[in-house]
Amino acid sequence: MATWKTDIDTIPLHTVLIASDHPENVSALETLFQQRNCIVLSETNVANTLQTARLVGPSLMLVDMKLSKHKLNALLKELRTASRGPILLMASANTVDEVLEANQAGADECLVKPVNPAVLIVKAMAWLGHGQRRKYMTSPLSTRPAV
Repeated sequence: MATWKTDIDTIPLHTVLIASDHPENVSALETLFQQRNCIVLSETNVANTLQTARLVGPSLMLVDMKLSKHKLNALLKELRTASRGPILLMASANTVDEVLEANQAGADECLVKPVNPAVLIVKAMAWLGHGQRRKYMTSPLSTRPAV
């Protein structure tokens, strides 16, 4: 019987899918997640993003695409059905309604641009720590006061 010792810190624990049509940001985002031992996949268009999400089932999806509201909501809904991993949306949202609409379409969290890289990675790692949120949380929390 052969055994070997591995260092748990070097084994990638999560797969992150970055969907961005901003190539100047992708390499920086990839580096941020790779430094935290994540496997990073990146796509630059909607069709490839959906295909990769369906095939891989990433642990986390980061969306930073400039799309019309209708196309963005459709993408979020498709990503939600393709994978159980949380979806972080980097958006240039101008109103609370736009953020709420993105949340209703499937985004677990909206980060309003410009996003501090340190804040992004802390939030992403927190979501990765939570795992498959939708599997356990299927209805909104009650807003009634506790008795």
